[in-house]
Amino acid sequence: MEMTAGSLVGVRVSKEKTVVKTLLKSLAVGTAGLLALTGCASGSNSSSEADFPAQDIRLTVPWAAGGSGDLTARTIAPLLEKELGVEVIVENKPGANGSVAYNWLKDQKPDGYNLSMMGVEVATLQFQDYDIDPSNYAPIGQGLAGPGAIAVPVDSPYQSLKDLVADAKANPGKVTYSSPGVGSVWDSPAQGLQELAGIELTSVPFDGSAPAVAAAAAGDVDFSIDAIGTQKNQVDAGKLRYLAMLTEERDPKNPDVPTAKEEGIDLQNASWVGIMAPAGTPEEVVSKLSDAMGKAVEDPEYKKVIEGSNLVPTFKDAEEMTAFLDEEADRYGPWIKLAQGK
Repeated sequence: MEMTAGSLVGVRVSKEKTVVKTLLKSLAVGTAGLLALTGCASGSNSSSEADFPAQDIRLTVPWAAGGSGDLTARTIAPLLEKELGVEVIVENKPGANGSVAYNWLKDQKPDGYNLSMMGVEVATLQFQDYDIDPSNYAPIGQGLAGPGAIAVPVDSPYQSLKDLVADAKANPGKVTYSSPGVGSVWDSPAQGLQELAGIELTSVPFDGSAPAVAAAAAGDVDFSIDAIGTQKNQVDAGKLRYLAMLTEERDPKNPDVPTAKEEGIDLQNASWVGIMAPAGTPEEVVSKLSDAMGKAVEDPEYKKVIEGSNLVPTFKDAEEMTAFLDEEADRYGPWIKLAQGK
């Protein structure tokens, strides 16, 4: 059939409409596919948080084995496993006043699978030559409080805190104490003791409370200022004896030991141990971990172990711990400045 000019134009227009329709259809399909993929990705992120935890969790300890922080980690780990349904692997990373573990943690992916025990150093190392900023961490909760004491080797000539203070006044710098590290929770009150008593002491630092207390038990220093619970094993072994408690009232388990306040030095201090994650960890994940930790701290088995070590099971949730870190920074800052001669 012969094609006229008009019919040729009609065919061309018809073909162009068909091409346009095909292009529009392809674009619609592609857009729908892209939206579907985006939706899957978004759903995947939400699902991963909702399904947390889906793999083992690593819990690092910034201190040497044997101290109250290490005891807490190894006591609470199996209880967290029971609550979370995955294995919680404890790993010690001691050194540099806890900053080795803290620096490691801040560089980990904030997904809740890498955690660290924490102590007051998270709040205090910022006042020293350490690259530690509390804003780099997301607190999960507190697990215990550890009231402190001053203890001396069992054969020490000091029979009271007054004896120790009198000797330190007569011999400035002669009396030594073992410290878990400058600016630590137990080095700082030693600075307070010096200020309140008007004496000069010499600090002998160690990487953590356990070796610091062991040094005092061995007679390498004149006294230990640390948690009652950390000193307890050496006291029970007959190598240390308590000289004074850094508590408001006498310790019910050691009623014959006076408080420092009774000895004329109004000094009180308690350590604490908690757990934290890297900053940026999703709130839902932090909440799940904090809830699990709260249940673990209430577990009878946890209480039995912690209380048996002269420590106090104490829980603060993630929000409470964030505010508490600010309070600790305000409390310890002046003591640290004393240690620095400022």
